[in-house]
Amino acid sequence: MVVLAFAAVPAQAAVISKSTTGAAGRAVYIKNGDWDLFARDPLTDGHCARWQERAPGSSSWSWKGNSICTSSEGWAAFARSGYSYRICRTGIGNCSSVATLP
Repeated sequence: MVVLAFAAVPAQAAVISKSTTGAAGRAVYIKNGDWDLFARDPLTDGHCARWQERAPGSSSWSWKGNSICTSSEGWAAFARSGYSYRICRTGIGNCSSVATLP
């Protein structure tokens, strides 16, 4: 007997992109509710791109993973379905709109 299992994430949601002035990021679905977060920051003003995470039901944001300070995209962190994420620039305070990962 062969059993096939498929992720509950729709194909169109396999990659979610977010950006703000100077910072861009992508959440890429891996499997089983796990995501990889990538970021880049092409500006050379000493600030970096970094993700923020908010747990379900919480109103507080916390920094998540590595700061990425180059125009080359780099891996920043693991992420979880059901949590909310946004890409921000460190030291500037501007962040993207929010994405809650399916």
